[in-house]
Amino acid sequence: MKLVFQYIFKYKKIILLNILSVFLIALGEIGIPFVIGEMVIEQALSDEEFTKVILILIVLVISGILGNLIVNYCSSKVSSLVFNNLSSDVFQKIQTLSVEDTQSLGVSRLMNRSTSDVDQIVNFIATFYRAAIVAPIMLIISLTLICKISVPLSTSIIFAVPIFIIILAIVMTKNYKLSKKQQKQLEDINANIRENITGVKIIKTLNRSEYEEEKFAKMNSNYKDVIIKLFNSMLSIEPFFYLLLNISILSTAFYGAFLLKTNRQPGLKLGDLYNVLNLQYHILFSILNFLFLFMMFPKTVVSSKKIETLLAMEPSVQNNPHQVEPLEKITDLEFDNVSFNFPNSSFSILDNINFKAKTSELIAVVGSTGSGKSTLINLIPRLMDPTSGSIKINNIDIKNYDVATLRDKIGFVSQKNILFKGTIESNLSFGQENADEVEMLEKAKMAKSYDFIQSKEKQLKEFVSELGSNFSGGQKQRLSITRTFLKTPDVYIFDDSFSALDYQTDLAIRQNFVHFRKDSIIIIVAQRLTSVLNADKIIVLDHGKVVDIGTHKELMQRCEIYKNIAISQKIKEVLL
Repeated sequence: MKLVFQYIFKYKKIILLNILSVFLIALGEIGIPFVIGEMVIEQALSDEEFTKVILILIVLVISGILGNLIVNYCSSKVSSLVFNNLSSDVFQKIQTLSVEDTQSLGVSRLMNRSTSDVDQIVNFIATFYRAAIVAPIMLIISLTLICKISVPLSTSIIFAVPIFIIILAIVMTKNYKLSKKQQKQLEDINANIRENITGVKIIKTLNRSEYEEEKFAKMNSNYKDVIIKLFNSMLSIEPFFYLLLNISILSTAFYGAFLLKTNRQPGLKLGDLYNVLNLQYHILFSILNFLFLFMMFPKTVVSSKKIETLLAMEPSVQNNPHQVEPLEKITDLEFDNVSFNFPNSSFSILDNINFKAKTSELIAVVGSTGSGKSTLINLIPRLMDPTSGSIKINNIDIKNYDVATLRDKIGFVSQKNILFKGTIESNLSFGQENADEVEMLEKAKMAKSYDFIQSKEKQLKEFVSELGSNFSGGQKQRLSITRTFLKTPDVYIFDDSFSALDYQTDLAIRQNFVHFRKDSIIIIVAQRLTSVLNADKIIVLDHGKVVDIGTHKELMQRCEIYKNIAISQKIKEVLL
């Protein structure tokens, strides 16, 4: 809960205003029954006194209303500020995570941290401003006044409060465990829903809808059972509270009547008993406000711990705080004994990788599925860092460059082409923020996306839905390539970026490399060898190891794995 209180006490002026407004509430809510008890019940009023009492009551009512308005303002103000700051902090933290970090945490869990966990904390803070600030002050004022009026009449409430607190603590402990289990199951359900939406085509084509429905029904049923237990546990407190409230008030009323009748406490009046009963009511309802807060407490503790863990997490890819080298232009790239494996895994994805590339070279990376091709190129822009060895740019370890500067010099077209909700123009602007329409269309011609952009009704202003779902795979791939061409980086990386294109389009785009090849390093990961036959170097990977490096002709003569790939793809050059 350290995180929650850190955000609560961040706004000290609002807390002070909130505390001052409580005294206005107390003046209204406690003052009204006191005036009635002292001035109305105990004596008959003249017309002048009656008018005076009415005016006092109106002032007290206004005081109570004003105090409540200020408390509500403070609560809503702080809630909105905390939501804005906390959600921004969580989002910014997620942006610092590497691909490896994101994969280990899971997308659905990160979504929950950003939404439901933040909401839980914000709702708790909104309740806190009334329950944890207003209620204690009201309780202390009421209890002090009761003791001042009659110590004997305070006995029942003094006994009732500790009993209620003990039972509340027991229920809270139970609810914490249930809340932890409930939120874990909710995350699993969200992950399952996300998985089903993403893989809806596969589920339908494999006719697995019934299986998925049964699987979800089981998860949902388990979640329902936990929710019922949690709600039953939480709701069981309220009837007990009202039972305690009624017993306490009745015992005070009977005891007060007894004291009045027997005159055991000289000076005690009927108006005093009336005031004590009203104050007792305020005390117990202050505890009820605490009840609402504590009902939220277990869930908030769970959410707070999750967000605290995320915010305290050290990203696996960070800037070097001690030495940052300037990076003007990338002229050469070197992998020096690079190995990579995921945490808590002894299996090496990459093992002792060595190769060099320099400006004007086209480097291809080929190999069977799972050979480590994508992992290799993900290391270059530091989406992940190698487990051992080093990657050097201009003979300097890339860890000594500022991450943002390094990535600014690298253009990356990933295997999965993602478009963002907006327009074609806004998506292309990711490549170069200040690019004008002429430049965009020029690069679109190079990436062979010009024709279909022009065929759209609004052209560059054409709407792009979430993830680009209103575009075909080939169109998304060409727009992604256009976006990277606009960036004009020093290193171009294409991760199997031509797989959704026909051979003719693939060839036409690669022929346009001539416009920037002499000033940059081009790295292509490819399944189709036809995309890389003219590469200066072809790196052949197998089970994370470099089997051979050479040109197509050289590899056809000496590399059996490469030759088998060529034969399987019926490459004509295999006959040479």
